[in-house]
Amino acid sequence: MLAHTSYTELFIVMTNSRGKIVVGLTGGIACGKSTALLRFKKLGWSVISADAIVGQILLENVNIKNIITQRWGPELIGDSGNIDKSLMSEIVFEKESERKWIEGILHPIVRSRWISFVQSCSSGKCMVEIPLLFENKLQNNFTCVLSMFSPSTTILDRLHKRGLPAPQAQARITAQLSPEKKASLANYVLWGGGSSQFLHAQVDALSSRLLLPKFHSPSHAS
Repeated sequence: MLAHTSYTELFIVMTNSRGKIVVGLTGGIACGKSTALLRFKKLGWSVISADAIVGQILLENVNIKNIITQRWGPELIGDSGNIDKSLMSEIVFEKESERKWIEGILHPIVRSRWISFVQSCSSGKCMVEIPLLFENKLQNNFTCVLSMFSPSTTILDRLHKRGLPAPQAQARITAQLSPEKKASLANYVLWGGGSSQFLHAQVDALSSRLLLPKFHSPSHAS
């Protein structure tokens, strides 16, 4: 799990990242992380998403696929021959023990990939989107941490529009720290409860602020 990240590995990440701005992007489910990340990318940031890495692992790693189906059954494989991520989500959010089990398998791989991304990133401004950044105590490994915030009514409405029944939506919300708690721990908070245009304006302003020379120190906090 990410909570078991090697201190040596993380020291290497920060040492090799000197001169770069390495931002951790987090926030609650359905709070606007993906929209913000895409906007930062459009502004020239090199970005990577932990969720996207998980999707690649489930699609490409045959060994991981075999381990998962041995535990949860071959019915987890859809008609396409790939893992049904919707069915998998139902399992992991229904039982905490199952969620912890799959995190223990996937998170070390995810960690190694975003570490490699940061180390090899040729850009001076990198961003890593990690939903469980605070839960796994990773905040000290970034120049600063940005958290997305949306009110609970907006989150529930968005999850409903994604087709999640209320019990499943609530299970996914409670599996993480609350958006309020994440906001209190972050260096910067962006409002994700409004329009995409308003979020883009916030990202544009913050991106310019982060590129100021005084914000290049890993110890900086706002």
